[in-house]
Amino acid sequence: MPADYKNYLVFDFEFTTHDSMYGRPRGFFQEVIEVGAVLLTLPEYKSEWRYQTFVKPVFFPRLSVACKNLTMINQDDVNEGVPLEEMLTKLAVPYQAGETGLVAWGNSDREVVENCCAKYKLPCPFDWSDYIDLAEEYKVFYQHERRISLKHAVEERQIERKGFYHLALDDAENTAFIVARMLQEGWLPGK
Repeated sequence: MPADYKNYLVFDFEFTTHDSMYGRPRGFFQEVIEVGAVLLTLPEYKSEWRYQTFVKPVFFPRLSVACKNLTMINQDDVNEGVPLEEMLTKLAVPYQAGETGLVAWGNSDREVVENCCAKYKLPCPFDWSDYIDLAEEYKVFYQHERRISLKHAVEERQIERKGFYHLALDDAENTAFIVARMLQEGWLPGK
């Protein structure tokens, strides 16, 4: 992973979920239902570009109660959402392989997008060697014994929280604040 990215595309996905095996459709897999993203540009650490949209799931279009409660996304939001392919095309606009770090809090965002692309038979617009699991990088950089949540990282770094947790754009912006703070404090990705 290069440590000298020119920009960081920080994103957060919300995806379908079920809270138990009971009522879970056979063959269920998580599908993206919302994306929030910001492009963090260096050296000023400014967020110049933002993107948020709901995404219409194809294989399992009905949201579970657990999913709606966690994400505050309702059925009408996803029914009126864009197709996954359209969302990925727009999300990839500011991305340049090898020059743009792809950042999310944890690894599940990458895994769900990768799996959705495979299930939908879509090419993935990202080179995952540019992916940065910021939860892991944060743990190592600040010498924690284990990973902490985005909420705890924002509190620990005394960053003023933007919006609500589990809203894609708000989570992406809060993650971008952590990226900027870590870079200012000497973090180099993968080091």
